[in-house]
Amino acid sequence: MTRTLSALGAVALLAACSPQPRSADYFTAHPDEAEKVVADCATGAHRGDECVNAKAGSAAAKRDARIDAYKKGF
Repeated sequence: MTRTLSALGAVALLAACSPQPRSADYFTAHPDEAEKVVADCATGAHRGDECVNAKAGSAAAKRDARIDAYKKGF
């Protein structure tokens, strides 16, 4: 029983130490990093919420670039 509890404690400690996923806003501001994370996610080298956030941030950065290019046309 004690062994099981210490194993569960170790797992909980490791989970608490993992870094928080970067936000979609972060990836919007850093499109090169977003593209790298999206590519890593596609190969399975990267997983989790950061994949979703990187895809959303990358899409937002591309959208912003298209809007800026459109505005320059006027």
